[in-house]
Amino acid sequence: MKHSPKRPWKNSSERSMKRILTMAMLLMAIFVGAQNQSPCSSPKAHEFDFWIGNWTVYQNGTEKIVGHNNIVAVADGCGIQENWKDVTGSNVGTSLNKYAFRKGKWQQFWIDNSGLTLELEGDYADNKMVMMGQSPNSTDRITWFKNADGTVRQLWEQSKDKGTTWTVAFDGLYKK
Repeated sequence: MKHSPKRPWKNSSERSMKRILTMAMLLMAIFVGAQNQSPCSSPKAHEFDFWIGNWTVYQNGTEKIVGHNNIVAVADGCGIQENWKDVTGSNVGTSLNKYAFRKGKWQQFWIDNSGLTLELEGDYADNKMVMMGQSPNSTDRITWFKNADGTVRQLWEQSKDKGTTWTVAFDGLYKK
């Protein structure tokens, strides 16, 4: 019987190589998983999804139609785009909405054909989204209420005295 000389370096070398390959495969699996998971798959990025839909908008508390709003997911669900048209079709506007992970806040950028621009940011809590921002002449606060019956109430308030008193600029009820 032939006796092969023991080479301890070979065994430890093989063990080291197996460890390196195992670590490489583990790192590759983690990397591929991270590549496939978008930050937009986070529940935070979908808190405002209750607003997505094709809506008829009523003056809250009445049966008077004031406009139509089509809200759609954009950028593979990373944001929401609003497309507003009043009942006459003369006032149109759009907004982009997104959860800003760096800030930890929701943001909205609104523009319309009257020249109005709003930049708002805020949070979702207690079944409502509240965003605020500064316009040249006022502080704007818009609240979207996620109602149990599937409707959404949008209450836009403005303050000319830095939040001491508020007036209602718009109070709408969204129905699909």
